[in-house]
Amino acid sequence: MKRFTLVHRGDTFSEENCSQIKKRLIEMGKIFDPVNPELVITVGGDGTLLHAFHHYMDIIDEVAFVGIHTGTLGFSADYVMAEIDQFYKDIENNDYIIEEKRILEAKCYRQDEVMTLHALNEIRVENIVKTQHINVYLNNQYFELFRGNGLCVSGQYGSTAYNRSIGGAVIYQGLDLLQLTEISGIHHRHARSLDAPLILDPETVITMEYDNFDHALLCYDHLHIHLENIHKIVVKHNAKKMRFVHFKGYSYIDKLNALF
Repeated sequence: MKRFTLVHRGDTFSEENCSQIKKRLIEMGKIFDPVNPELVITVGGDGTLLHAFHHYMDIIDEVAFVGIHTGTLGFSADYVMAEIDQFYKDIENNDYIIEEKRILEAKCYRQDEVMTLHALNEIRVENIVKTQHINVYLNNQYFELFRGNGLCVSGQYGSTAYNRSIGGAVIYQGLDLLQLTEISGIHHRHARSLDAPLILDPETVITMEYDNFDHALLCYDHLHIHLENIHKIVVKHNAKKMRFVHFKGYSYIDKLNALF
């Protein structure tokens, strides 16, 4: 991997380290190319990685990502700044494996308009102003009428993010699955839904419909849109994948342990 770029979290410490990494890699014969990189190096935390993912979504099949942790949570990072010399050695050796993660896609329907959005962690419909009703279909078959704050769809990678914080299941590394998790569902004798995370086949198409999504948001990773005048959202795995490059071995169990 010859061409590289850097994305940092915006703080002074990460920015200064980015400058040093850029200088060192250029001295090693690498080419700094922020427009068409082969390798995107993120310096920060998991949020930095998400920013980089969305920035390079248009060429996502052509780039790979590696993280250096300087933030508060580094689940996606393989290195910390204390290991920077090892990082340089690993880059120079150019011995790596690629790990692919499925990307989520949401199509939002507003009259004759269709808006397509992508996410790495999760896509969720959330309404904190009023109870949101959602008719849920799985592969075009009616499943339930949900009532509550909303629903969250995540894949294996995103299962440890927001999904975990709302009681969703952590999907172990290597299992290519989807998950549908409720956000503050209402459950009594007049309103009831599954009330448990639902693990789904990775090719499942999840459709959420209702006449009125006013005041609701569709959140995709750290981004969001308002859902006024939208009546249907279809969520599934996209054909594209995000590629993580690993220059050294790592333990998924150790990364899970670091979460708690």
